[in-house]
Amino acid sequence: MSIMEGRRVLLVEDESLVAMLAEDMLLDLGFEVVVAMRLEQALRHLQAGEFDLAILDVNLGESRSYPVADVLFERCIPFLFATGYGTAGVEQAYRTVPVMQKPYRKEEMEAQLQHILTCEGIAQKSDTGARLFACGCTPLSKASGPTQIRAD
Repeated sequence: MSIMEGRRVLLVEDESLVAMLAEDMLLDLGFEVVVAMRLEQALRHLQAGEFDLAILDVNLGESRSYPVADVLFERCIPFLFATGYGTAGVEQAYRTVPVMQKPYRKEEMEAQLQHILTCEGIAQKSDTGARLFACGCTPLSKASGPTQIRAD
């Protein structure tokens, strides 16, 4: 059984054809896929259910997916951004999050998702807003300084 088999992924992508292509790739890899095409829809899905990971298109029409990223940080859910602009298309505060170059390619998607599922350099957010690298983040303390994270 693959590490991806049966995992639930939130795919946030505003272009319907691109979303269908990415969904097909994710299904082929064994994921259970929930697609959100708008920011508000993605936030509702996060509120209503549990996810093992997420793929976020950075640009969602007039909005950006950063509010979704912030919720994922808070819940310690691994994710990556997808953009045609590479890391240059991601705001500085989110630059430690893995970025998958669009158009989607199944081999790259599989490698990137394998990477974040095996906890190799997953970005997390501290109380100060700084992004930290951690795995399966378990807060150690909530002192006045940044949250300390233990890699499980």
